[in-house]
Amino acid sequence: MQQDFFHSNLRHARERAGLSQAELAEEIGIGRTTVVSLESGKTRLFNKNLRLIANRLHLSVEELLCGAPADVLLMDEPARAERENAIKTDYENRITLLQEKLDAANRLNEALQGNIDSLTRSNQYLIEQLRKEQ
Repeated sequence: MQQDFFHSNLRHARERAGLSQAELAEEIGIGRTTVVSLESGKTRLFNKNLRLIANRLHLSVEELLCGAPADVLLMDEPARAERENAIKTDYENRITLLQEKLDAANRLNEALQGNIDSLTRSNQYLIEQLRKEQ
């Protein structure tokens, strides 16, 4: 199962409505590059524009996100559970990736702090040496 229906649903709905990316963007007051990012899956954050996009394309938010109206989604328990699991897995993967990035940043920070500590000790030693020479 595809983990993110939104980007492909958006593109297909926009095309069915006979709108270009620029036209959709202009009509709802966002940049064309935002529409491009949403359709390509690069942008996944659902914000205030989601309802505007769905309304302009004459769809419910559920249809735009999941490809079917809410009542159909609720009746189709296996499909709903599968989508729910896919979304959960996607976000767990994102959290894991972010945790890995945070861990790497913390390791880098520790290494840099070690360098700072070493330079501080070197500077203190050099200052002591200069004082002894005076």
